[in-house]
Order: sequence, then C-alpha cells, then structure tokens
Amino acid sequence: MSHIHHIEPKGNRIINILILIALIIIVSSPTMLAGAIIYSAVNSKDLWVFIIMVVIGIIWTIFIMWLFRWVYQKRSYEKMNQPFKLKDILINILWFIIIRIIVSIFTIIMQNTYNDSISKNDKILMKQIEQLQHLSISSVISLLFFLIMIIFIAPYLEELLFRGIFKETLFKKSTFLLPLIISSIIFGGLHASTNWISFLMYVTIGFCLYMAYNRRKNVKDSMMVHVLNNAVAGVSMITILFT
Repeated sequence: MSHIHHIEPKGNRIINILILIALIIIVSSPTMLAGAIIYSAVNSKDLWVFIIMVVIGIIWTIFIMWLFRWVYQKRSYEKMNQPFKLKDILINILWFIIIRIIVSIFTIIMQNTYNDSISKNDKILMKQIEQLQHLSISSVISLLFFLIMIIFIAPYLEELLFRGIFKETLFKKSTFLLPLIISSIIFGGLHASTNWISFLMYVTIGFCLYMAYNRRKNVKDSMMVHVLNNAVAGVSMITILFT
C-alpha cells in the first residue's frame, strides 16, 4: 500500500510542465471558437462562412478532446475505468449543491461590495449569447454549439487538465495539499476574474472540484460535478436571454 501511494509521475517533470503550459494555453480555444461561430451567425451574410466556421469548430473541438485524453492516458497513473455507483452519484450531487451554495454566498458578497453580482467570466459568456436574440437556423445552431461547449466540453477538458493531468504528471500519488492549492489558484485565475471576490469564488470552486476528484482519484467524479454546475449556469443564461 505504501508503495502504491508513493508512485511517481511518468516521464520528465520539466517536459510535463511544458506540456501542461501548452494545454493551459489551448484549453479555452473550443469555447473561443464557439464565440466566433456566434459572431459569424450574427454578422456574416454568407451562409458558407458560417458553415465553414461550424465545421472548423467541430473538428478542432474533437481534436482537442482527443489530445487531452491522449496526454492523460499516456502520462497519468490513475485510471478512468471506475464504475459509477449510486453512492458516487449522490456524493457528486452533494458537491454540486455545496458549489451552488458557495456561488450564492460569493454572489451576495460581490453584490454588496461592488454592486455587481455577475463575474467577468459570466459577463463574457452572456455577451456572446445576447447576440442570438433574433432566432434563425444559424443562431439556433450557434446556441446549441455554445451550450454543448460550456456544459459538456469545457468541464471535460478542464477536469482532465486541472485535476487529472496537473496532479498526476507533476506530483506523487500521495501528495494532496500542494496540487489542491496550486491547481485551484490557476483554475481561478483563468476564469477572467476582475476582483478578488470573483477570484476567490472560482478558487473555492476549484477546491470543491479537486475534492470530488480526490475521493476516488477519478476525474469522472469532478467532471460530473462540473457538468452539473455549468448546466445551471447555461440554463440561467438562456432564461435571462429569452425573458
């Protein structure tokens, strides 16, 4: 058991750090492409430009998902083949509820401190979908692509990166506190925070996601929690958009 807990990361740590930096740079690229597709749907009069953008977005997103999974499978020491039991699902739902409570508390604090209840990250996302108030085939396709991106794709990539790849390519299996803190700070910093309250909110969300992952050392758990959280955000944005 002691030997298992002291398993070292595979490969050279310097190479692993460089790989991690490269993945951090491109992790948001599918979401950025989703924004570009929305812009194309609203502003381009040429349908073929929009179609080309959608095709590029789909191909690039599939490639990025494959790349992140390939890196994780090649260089990690944990496995993703643990089955979900009812207990696991319920615990993940509990973490999701905890995150929503945390978000609500930080939102109230941010409202009272800055008279602003929406983080810059959410404002950026809202600004993108607000362009789609006039429904058309292209805008509906763009909206669906965008929702799939923020609800499913972004959690998949971010959990592979910040919980899986980050921990398992840089730290021993037994290490807990350092990857928890560092990965959560990086996670918070990459969510476009413009004030310390918003930053702390995303860092705390990162803590919760890491704890969900760490329970079984399974990124599928943190992915589920992340998907549930982003689904609430996505539904809220759509509700605001059409009301």
